Amino acid sequence: MDKIIGISEDELLVKILSFLPTKAAVSTSVLSKQWKNLWKRVVKLEYDDTDSKIKPSKFRKRFRNFVKKNLQIDRESALESLYLKFSTQPFKGEDIESWVGFAVSRGVRQLSIAYSSNKRRHAMLPVSLYCCNSLVSLKLEEEIFVRIPDRVCLPSLKTLNLQSVQFCYNEEDPLRRFLPNCPVLENLTVKHIKQCGNRFSVIVPSLQSLSLEISDQNIFDEYVIDTPSLRYLKFKDQYIRRSCSIENMPKLEEADIDVASPDTKKFLEPIASVKHLSLCLKVKSAKEVYTDGIIFTQLEHLKLCTCNKYWSEVLVQLLKDSPTLRVLELYINQHSPFSSAPTVLTKKEKEKSSAPRVYWMNQLSCVPQCLMTSLESFKWIGCQGRQKEIDVYTYILNNARCLKTARVLNEVKN
Repeated sequence: MDKIIGISEDELLVKILSFLPTKAAVSTSVLSKQWKNLWKRVVKLEYDDTDSKIKPSKFRKRFRNFVKKNLQIDRESALESLYLKFSTQPFKGEDIESWVGFAVSRGVRQLSIAYSSNKRRHAMLPVSLYCCNSLVSLKLEEEIFVRIPDRVCLPSLKTLNLQSVQFCYNEEDPLRRFLPNCPVLENLTVKHIKQCGNRFSVIVPSLQSLSLEISDQNIFDEYVIDTPSLRYLKFKDQYIRRSCSIENMPKLEEADIDVASPDTKKFLEPIASVKHLSLCLKVKSAKEVYTDGIIFTQLEHLKLCTCNKYWSEVLVQLLKDSPTLRVLELYINQHSPFSSAPTVLTKKEKEKSSAPRVYWMNQLSCVPQCLMTSLESFKWIGCQGRQKEIDVYTYILNNARCLKTARVLNEVKN
């Protein structure tokens, strides 16, 4: 049969080849005359020198020559995707710049580049990349040096992923210059980027998903987040001295917050519309816990980390301020200093580790509304059996009138 469900035999074979690593797809040319040039029609190219089969240096040189020759071949259609992952010599930053330039000239839609040099030499990106009309998804990792040109125009870019890349040293607020030129950007991931400016800004009206993980190496003093269309937020920053401005998130539905900040209200007030919230707050005193004034009217599912000494103060506020809460999960991170504590404590250990009877139990004039009318599921992962934990667990079981399931596990969350 020449056609199967409206697809020619050659088209079907090319489709199959697109799921293979590029090197494997090229090797099929020896199978028959029919297969000889089929691989040239593949529009998804993947080159990865981390494959254990090409570890010796002489094979790596051959692989570099193969990539260079393969990318220069005339192809019949636009390039759907290009994936480059190089870790050692003989690959150079100039290779990356040249090959990315080729991809842009072929109308690439998805581009992923991971380059790590054992000599810590950064790879530059061609200026043409910043004005690529066809680009829909861009991912940059490791030793990629991002120098934003005067003109940036990425009208089709919907997904941007930046991990451990280095921005130009004289860029004061690089994302503020870059992101406004991505008018349809929906998904942004920024993890451990390196920049020397004093401010870090994410101001994107179209953004729907934002994931930020900021390392202690980032020395900027302030970040600004203004994303009125945002539906998902993941934020992690353990540097307590940075100031923040988070605002304009009326559509936010899910948030994962892991921060060390003396002003917890600044993080929680803008996300009051969430339905699902995972929260890990590092505070140094009970005074740093947010107080009355934030009502989570739509919050249905809460996951709260108990690694901080004042987790119970946070819990009481959230129970009081979440009238429709249905699911409550308490957990402890595996990196917490308390995560390796024994499940069964001796009498001396209990006397040493137990605080006075749970702080918040004496602060409640009445049972929180969610316990009386909506809470149906309660789970505790990593409960160590301390008196404070026993008191919390007992209080919830005694007062949650709609509770259907309750589980306590001593395992630690990864």
